[in-house]
Amino acid sequence: MKKLLACLVLVSGCASDCPTDDCTLRARTVVKWTFNAYPERSFPMDSCVDFGARKVKVDAVDANGIVTSLTDECGVAQVTFVGLTPGDYTLNMMPLDAAGNPLLGAPVVGAVTAGDIGDDREITINVPWDAWPGMYTGTFLFRISWGGHSCELALPEIKSQVLTLTVNGVVQNITTDDGQALNGVDKKPCKRLTDQFPQSALNAAYGPATFLIEGYDETDNMKFSKQFDTFVGAGITNPTLTFDIPMN
Repeated sequence: MKKLLACLVLVSGCASDCPTDDCTLRARTVVKWTFNAYPERSFPMDSCVDFGARKVKVDAVDANGIVTSLTDECGVAQVTFVGLTPGDYTLNMMPLDAAGNPLLGAPVVGAVTAGDIGDDREITINVPWDAWPGMYTGTFLFRISWGGHSCELALPEIKSQVLTLTVNGVVQNITTDDGQALNGVDKKPCKRLTDQFPQSALNAAYGPATFLIEGYDETDNMKFSKQFDTFVGAGITNPTLTFDIPMN
């Protein structure tokens, strides 16, 4: 308290000692952003680079239509409004390219209630996959485990696999780097979980997907089959996803 009072008397020395440059206490409202974050599909998010986003602008609009705007580098992944009048705000978020042009047809809208002093608020707004105009493709990178094990350690041992990747309802006629088609008709030797690199397929369609995995034993009988909800991001270096097939 003594330190704060001292700052109020000597404003010139406040910048390093007080929470704001003028030494007043003000609530903070943090607005974060993500692109295509779908944890329910085991996909963490796409990056700013994937869409050419250089900056992100956020407008906070109060009940009277008064707009407070902040813009920061896309990679910072947030802006912080300091001292918004407590109350409800509509948030309009727009990613911008290097020239400052909007990358979406319309802002992504969110809402937040700004708090009073000592009541900081935080919200995350996710830009959904279908908000991005244009056609995108991505790399589908994956590993497969069988009850947490590699093929050769599963019981029974999995000798071969058939894989079907379907994006937005369309079966993908693409091939992995090691030569397996993902169209549901190409049976290939089971890929070991312990291999140095994951399986990957370039130029998969972008968007919500399902991935059907079938495992066959040494007598060529299908022993296990499971379909996963997943997502293909709009980047070449997408995250590697691991799909584990229960062995019961």
